[in-house]
Amino acid sequence: MGTAALSNRTGWITYHDELNSEEARKVPYVTLSSGNQSDKKLRVFIQGGQHGNEPAGDEGVLALLGKLAADTQWTAKVLEKVDLLILPRYNVDGVAYLQRQLASNYDPNRDHSVLLRQQTRQIRQLQSDFDPHIFVDDHEYTGSSPVAQRYIRSQDLLVSANKGLNVNSAVRGLNEAFVADVFTAAQAKGLRTFAYFTTSMSNGTVAIQEPDAHAQANHKGAGNYQALTFLVETRGIRLADQHFQRRVASHLITLTAIIDKAVNEFEHVYSTIEAGRKAFTESKQDIVVVQDYRLGNKTVQLIDAANGSLVDVDVISQNSDPAVVVLTRKRPKAYVFSRAWADIASRLRILGVRVDTLAEPFQGDVEALVVTNLTLAETKFEGIAGTTVVTKSKTRHVRIPAGGFYVDTRQKNAAYAFVQLEPENEASLAYYNQIPLEVGDESPVFRVL
Repeated sequence: MGTAALSNRTGWITYHDELNSEEARKVPYVTLSSGNQSDKKLRVFIQGGQHGNEPAGDEGVLALLGKLAADTQWTAKVLEKVDLLILPRYNVDGVAYLQRQLASNYDPNRDHSVLLRQQTRQIRQLQSDFDPHIFVDDHEYTGSSPVAQRYIRSQDLLVSANKGLNVNSAVRGLNEAFVADVFTAAQAKGLRTFAYFTTSMSNGTVAIQEPDAHAQANHKGAGNYQALTFLVETRGIRLADQHFQRRVASHLITLTAIIDKAVNEFEHVYSTIEAGRKAFTESKQDIVVVQDYRLGNKTVQLIDAANGSLVDVDVISQNSDPAVVVLTRKRPKAYVFSRAWADIASRLRILGVRVDTLAEPFQGDVEALVVTNLTLAETKFEGIAGTTVVTKSKTRHVRIPAGGFYVDTRQKNAAYAFVQLEPENEASLAYYNQIPLEVGDESPVFRVL
């Protein structure tokens, strides 16, 4: 039964099809609600199929819809506390071509800060309008990739929480507690689990790379809603229909565990996130502009490709548990900039940031950031040779004419402004050359202190 048919059969599910892909295919999604208009509900956004060659994501999300349709007693309990928005197949064009990228050959999960593709903008606007407390992005990883030409990853399920240091610490702590409960539920079913990782070799030793906080990816950036976020990956790419049941079950167990914890511990989860949002909004602490991974030693269970046995392998881990702080800066009261940069305001609004238009000219002393060094990437990534920027600050008086833009940072989604507007951030608009700068230039975005 399709999602449209489900909406015709039940009163708690609504089918939406106003979104279109790059090639004008429909990108349907559903909202699920009991109709209770109470403000005190958790909003959970779940999506699959962002990469078109990773079918386990949308298969797992559709399996969840099947469970919601079949187990009406469970569904009624869930919808007392939770409203859901479920987008099963984000990248419908990629699915049609069995390719990772959008129809334009742009990787959708590298576009969530620069926002170059219209499809990204539409779906990110949907996310911002829904304003989730919990965000889940379902994927699959390449199950056949060799590690050190000797091993294969053994994990059925890889899940990671948000690592962004501008996300309230209590929210991040709750996020990690959810992941621990997901792993407990999966392990009880005989599944092998770990944090998401990719692999490489370093001086003859296996190295793993765990998630960072780079806002180019949806699950990383979505933490800037001051929300719990989950990257969910199961074994799948290049395995055709092998392990179909195992990979879909892994997604369904994960999604069910997240929802169950949200419902069963509703008061704790809701109050922790809402209090974290309030604390972030009112915080006067410095913001983190640049963070980096740390190195550590870990043991990972892999499969010996020679005989199929499970072996414990010592690895070097690049992880953000916690991340290393590289650069902080005083949190500004606001950012202000000319209407000439209306595209900056547009991007911020798509990401849920409130941007006010100046009814009268702004005049006052501000902190201006002057570029002292630029390093252009040697290769392009998704068509962009990124620019790493170093600045120094100075205080000066500015006048911004009426029609310019003012971004008050005392708002829940202000961390997205920190990402986009602080030039040194690895996902800033300066990095992506959307704010072109040269040495000696002054950033056109001013910090109001």
